[in-house]
Amino acid sequence: MAVTTIHAPQEFPNRANECRELLAKHFNELTSKHPAEVLTTETPLPQGYFMLKNNKVIGWAGLHEKEAVSGKVYGWAGSPISCSPMQTLPKDASPNSDVMGENLTPWITPLLVHPDERGNNYGKLLLEHVCTEAGKLGFKYVYLATGEIGYYEKYGFREVGLTTFTWGRPTKIYEHSTILRSTQDRRKHFQTGENQWS
Repeated sequence: MAVTTIHAPQEFPNRANECRELLAKHFNELTSKHPAEVLTTETPLPQGYFMLKNNKVIGWAGLHEKEAVSGKVYGWAGSPISCSPMQTLPKDASPNSDVMGENLTPWITPLLVHPDERGNNYGKLLLEHVCTEAGKLGFKYVYLATGEIGYYEKYGFREVGLTTFTWGRPTKIYEHSTILRSTQDRRKHFQTGENQWS
């Protein structure tokens, strides 16, 4: 069985170009800039994590302050957004009224596993890692925007509203609490999809 490991680009800056190539080929050119942004940032976000298997980069998960969504999140059913350490709300707003997509943070974007490596639970491992790292940064929740149905729910993500990407396409927003428990508890959670991590 092949061993997989997950690393930050800061640990192996020489892998940044390999990460960029994976993202450019299997996601998009804009996203391929993320590894360089992660290496040059002087702020807590953005962050990124790559997966190695047999000394080859096969996956990437990013953690960003913003996502390309804008406007009101309709049908908000998420946690109070004032929980995030980098978050501020207008003084006259209640935590769940008129939630704006640009007020949520941090975002998991993108999550990518090489097409030849899908079906091996590598996406699950990357999600687990990103949720752990977000917890270490002091965040209680992470968000993602996707049209995928069924994938993220398997790992405890829950749909909390609808909004649009900045280019006009509608999207669902999902939320997940970050991981603040032991490694054994994390693995159990991601195997069962249980969403009680506090």
